[in-house]
Amino acid sequence: MLRDPDGRKNCFHSAPSAQGGFSYLFALFAIVLVGLSMMGANAQWKTMMQREREVELLFRGDQYRRAIKAYVEAVSAAKQYPLRVEDLLKDPRTSKRHLRALYPDPMTGEALAPVLCGNGRVKGVASSSEAATLKRDNFPPAYAQFTSATTYRQWIFQYDPSQVPAQPGQPQPPPPPC
Repeated sequence: MLRDPDGRKNCFHSAPSAQGGFSYLFALFAIVLVGLSMMGANAQWKTMMQREREVELLFRGDQYRRAIKAYVEAVSAAKQYPLRVEDLLKDPRTSKRHLRALYPDPMTGEALAPVLCGNGRVKGVASSSEAATLKRDNFPPAYAQFTSATTYRQWIFQYDPSQVPAQPGQPQPPPPPC
Protein backbone atom coordinates (compact mmCIF):
# COMPACT_ATOMS: atom_id res chain seq x y z
CA MET A 1 0.00 0.00 0.00
CA LEU A 2 1.06 3.53 -0.61
CA ARG A 3 0.89 6.19 2.03
CA ASP A 4 -0.54 9.67 1.69
CA PRO A 5 1.68 12.64 2.42
CA ASP A 6 0.01 12.67 5.88
CA GLY A 7 1.34 9.18 6.54
CA ARG A 8 -1.99 7.38 6.32
CA LYS A 9 -2.47 4.27 4.22
CA ASN A 10 -4.14 4.96 0.88
CA CYS A 11 -6.23 2.02 -0.26
CA PHE A 12 -7.07 3.62 -3.61
CA HIS A 13 -3.53 3.49 -4.91
CA SER A 14 -1.50 0.35 -5.06
CA ALA A 15 2.00 -0.36 -6.16
CA PRO A 16 2.33 -1.17 -9.84
CA SER A 17 2.19 -4.88 -10.47
CA ALA A 18 4.58 -6.65 -12.78
CA GLN A 19 1.66 -8.66 -14.22
CA GLY A 20 -0.62 -5.74 -15.22
CA GLY A 21 0.47 -5.56 -18.87
CA PHE A 22 -0.11 -9.25 -19.52
CA SER A 23 -3.83 -9.02 -18.77
CA TYR A 24 -4.21 -6.12 -21.16
CA LEU A 25 -2.24 -7.94 -23.86
CA PHE A 26 -4.32 -11.10 -23.38
CA ALA A 27 -7.60 -9.13 -23.64
CA LEU A 28 -6.38 -7.39 -26.80
CA PHE A 29 -5.37 -10.72 -28.35
CA ALA A 30 -8.79 -12.22 -27.49
CA ILE A 31 -10.58 -9.29 -29.15
CA VAL A 32 -8.52 -9.75 -32.32
CA LEU A 33 -9.34 -13.48 -32.41
CA VAL A 34 -13.06 -12.83 -31.95
CA GLY A 35 -12.97 -10.22 -34.72
CA LEU A 36 -11.23 -12.58 -37.14
CA SER A 37 -13.69 -15.38 -36.44
CA MET A 38 -16.61 -12.99 -36.98
CA MET A 39 -15.19 -12.00 -40.38
CA GLY A 40 -15.10 -15.66 -41.41
CA ALA A 41 -18.64 -16.22 -40.16
CA ASN A 42 -19.82 -13.14 -42.07
CA ALA A 43 -18.40 -14.48 -45.34
CA GLN A 44 -20.14 -17.83 -44.79
CA TRP A 45 -23.40 -16.08 -43.91
CA LYS A 46 -23.23 -13.93 -47.04
CA THR A 47 -22.68 -16.99 -49.26
CA MET A 48 -25.52 -18.85 -47.58
CA MET A 49 -27.90 -15.91 -48.07
CA GLN A 50 -26.91 -15.58 -51.75
CA ARG A 51 -27.64 -19.28 -52.31
CA GLU A 52 -31.08 -18.83 -50.73
CA ARG A 53 -31.77 -15.84 -52.99
CA GLU A 54 -30.72 -17.92 -56.01
CA VAL A 55 -33.26 -20.60 -55.10
CA GLU A 56 -35.90 -17.90 -54.68
CA LEU A 57 -34.99 -16.32 -58.06
CA LEU A 58 -35.37 -19.71 -59.76
CA PHE A 59 -38.78 -20.17 -58.13
CA ARG A 60 -40.06 -16.68 -58.95
CA GLY A 61 -38.70 -16.73 -62.50
CA ASP A 62 -40.36 -20.09 -63.10
CA GLN A 63 -43.66 -18.69 -61.81
CA TYR A 64 -43.45 -15.93 -64.43
CA ARG A 65 -42.55 -18.41 -67.18
CA ARG A 66 -45.50 -20.63 -66.27
CA ALA A 67 -47.82 -17.61 -66.11
CA ILE A 68 -46.72 -16.45 -69.58
CA LYS A 69 -47.29 -19.98 -70.90
CA ALA A 70 -50.79 -20.03 -69.36
CA TYR A 71 -51.49 -16.58 -70.86
CA VAL A 72 -50.44 -17.69 -74.36
CA GLU A 73 -52.46 -20.90 -74.17
CA ALA A 74 -55.56 -19.36 -72.51
CA VAL A 75 -57.14 -18.30 -75.79
CA SER A 76 -57.04 -20.94 -78.49
CA ALA A 77 -57.67 -18.63 -81.45
CA ALA A 78 -54.95 -15.99 -81.24
CA LYS A 79 -51.83 -17.10 -79.40
CA GLN A 80 -50.02 -14.01 -78.19
CA TYR A 81 -47.71 -12.88 -75.44
CA PRO A 82 -48.96 -10.33 -72.87
CA LEU A 83 -48.51 -6.62 -73.58
CA ARG A 84 -47.43 -5.91 -70.01
CA VAL A 85 -46.30 -7.99 -67.05
CA GLU A 86 -49.36 -6.71 -65.17
CA ASP A 87 -51.60 -8.54 -67.69
CA LEU A 88 -50.52 -11.76 -66.00
CA LEU A 89 -52.36 -10.66 -62.84
CA LYS A 90 -55.64 -10.23 -64.71
CA ASP A 91 -55.85 -11.33 -68.31
CA PRO A 92 -57.73 -8.57 -70.21
CA ARG A 93 -58.97 -11.18 -72.72
CA THR A 94 -60.51 -13.39 -70.03
CA SER A 95 -61.15 -13.09 -66.32
CA LYS A 96 -58.31 -15.47 -65.46
CA ARG A 97 -55.35 -14.72 -63.20
CA HIS A 98 -52.15 -16.35 -64.41
CA LEU A 99 -49.91 -15.00 -61.65
CA ARG A 100 -50.77 -14.39 -57.99
CA ALA A 101 -48.54 -11.34 -57.52
CA LEU A 102 -45.75 -9.43 -59.23
CA TYR A 103 -42.80 -10.99 -57.45
CA PRO A 104 -39.76 -8.74 -56.98
CA ASP A 105 -36.24 -9.78 -57.92
CA PRO A 106 -34.74 -11.37 -54.77
CA MET A 107 -31.25 -10.27 -55.86
CA THR A 108 -32.05 -6.54 -56.10
CA GLY A 109 -35.41 -6.11 -54.38
CA GLU A 110 -36.72 -4.36 -57.50
CA ALA A 111 -39.15 -5.64 -60.12
CA LEU A 112 -37.91 -8.35 -62.46
CA ALA A 113 -37.04 -6.82 -65.84
CA PRO A 114 -39.37 -7.82 -68.68
CA VAL A 115 -37.85 -9.53 -71.72
CA LEU A 116 -39.62 -8.15 -74.78
CA CYS A 117 -40.28 -9.53 -78.25
CA GLY A 118 -39.65 -7.46 -81.34
CA ASN A 119 -43.31 -6.36 -81.25
CA GLY A 120 -43.01 -5.10 -77.65
CA ARG A 121 -44.86 -7.99 -76.01
CA VAL A 122 -43.50 -9.68 -72.88
CA LYS A 123 -42.07 -13.16 -73.50
CA GLY A 124 -40.17 -13.47 -70.21
CA VAL A 125 -38.44 -11.82 -67.27
CA ALA A 126 -34.86 -11.54 -66.04
CA SER A 127 -32.99 -10.25 -63.03
CA SER A 128 -31.25 -6.89 -63.36
CA SER A 129 -28.41 -8.00 -61.06
CA GLU A 130 -24.88 -8.03 -62.46
CA ALA A 131 -23.63 -10.10 -59.51
CA ALA A 132 -21.76 -13.31 -60.30
CA THR A 133 -23.77 -16.51 -59.94
CA LEU A 134 -22.83 -19.17 -57.40
CA LYS A 135 -24.94 -21.93 -58.97
CA ARG A 136 -23.38 -23.23 -62.19
CA ASP A 137 -24.96 -26.65 -62.73
CA ASN A 138 -27.82 -29.00 -61.80
CA PHE A 139 -30.51 -26.74 -63.27
CA PRO A 140 -33.93 -28.11 -64.25
CA PRO A 141 -34.11 -29.09 -67.96
CA ALA A 142 -36.06 -25.93 -68.85
CA TYR A 143 -33.10 -23.86 -67.61
CA ALA A 144 -30.16 -25.92 -68.89
CA GLN A 145 -28.84 -22.80 -70.68
CA PHE A 146 -28.15 -21.21 -67.26
CA THR A 147 -25.01 -23.37 -66.89
CA SER A 148 -23.12 -20.96 -69.17
CA ALA A 149 -24.41 -17.82 -67.41
CA THR A 150 -21.95 -15.82 -65.33
CA THR A 151 -24.37 -13.18 -63.94
CA TYR A 152 -27.98 -13.29 -62.78
CA ARG A 153 -28.94 -10.94 -65.61
CA GLN A 154 -28.23 -13.84 -67.98
CA TRP A 155 -30.82 -16.03 -66.24
CA ILE A 156 -33.75 -15.33 -68.60
CA PHE A 157 -37.06 -16.94 -67.70
CA GLN A 158 -39.09 -17.01 -70.90
CA TYR A 159 -41.74 -19.15 -72.48
CA ASP A 160 -40.70 -20.39 -75.90
CA PRO A 161 -43.22 -22.86 -77.38
CA SER A 162 -40.63 -24.12 -79.86
CA GLN A 163 -38.61 -25.54 -76.93
CA VAL A 164 -41.57 -27.56 -75.66
CA PRO A 165 -41.55 -31.07 -77.15
CA ALA A 166 -44.59 -31.82 -79.30
CA GLN A 167 -46.96 -34.62 -78.35
CA PRO A 168 -46.39 -37.82 -80.35
CA GLY A 169 -48.37 -37.62 -83.59
CA GLN A 170 -49.05 -33.89 -83.11
CA PRO A 171 -47.37 -31.14 -85.14
CA GLN A 172 -45.36 -28.49 -83.29
CA PRO A 173 -47.68 -25.51 -82.66
CA PRO A 174 -46.53 -22.25 -84.23
CA PRO A 175 -45.05 -19.78 -81.73
CA PRO A 176 -46.94 -16.60 -80.92
CA PRO A 177 -45.95 -13.65 -83.11
CA CYS A 178 -42.99 -11.90 -81.64
